[in-house]
Amino acid sequence: MKDRVQDIFKKIKKIRYFLVFAIVMISINAYAWFNYVTRVDTSISAKVRSWNVMFEVHDNNIANEVTFNVGEIFPGMSDYSDYASIVNTGESAGEIYFEIKSVQILDNVYTSADYTTAQMVSMLQNNYPFEIDVGLTSSTVAPGRTELFTIDISWPYESGDDITDTLWGNNAYTYMATHNTSTCISITAEVRVNQESIH
Repeated sequence: MKDRVQDIFKKIKKIRYFLVFAIVMISINAYAWFNYVTRVDTSISAKVRSWNVMFEVHDNNIANEVTFNVGEIFPGMSDYSDYASIVNTGESAGEIYFEIKSVQILDNVYTSADYTTAQMVSMLQNNYPFEIDVGLTSSTVAPGRTELFTIDISWPYESGDDITDTLWGNNAYTYMATHNTSTCISITAEVRVNQESIH
């Protein structure tokens, strides 16, 4: 019986040593894990940059869609220019994109459902006796800077093609007389600014 009691005490002693050993190991691992997590957390730093880009036409804030309406057109008209401002008051540069949504020239209407922006820009520059240029002053807008989305129209009196000038001049006059509108050309575009990747 005495031997049996001694065996039980030996087993309890072994279990006690095992428990002490296990507690020490768990403590060491926990300390190492918390120490690692603390080191990782304290080594991470980030700065959130403010991002604020506004779109303006003649000092009036607009959404990112702009429409240019042009009144009477004729050979020898004064050159027409207008713009929408892209104002970056944030801390990060942005990449500027535009997409032409619709173009109306007299009775001709083109939309982004049927034509790409590149196709419409090409039509505006090449399909008429007058030239219409739309574009950006820069493809990026830096912090604290303003860039422009512009439209320019020119129709010289002597373009070199009198027949086409006369045809389109008469078409513009008839359009203004028969339509209750003061707009011969209307171009709607969406301008977007995406924050540039920060390396």
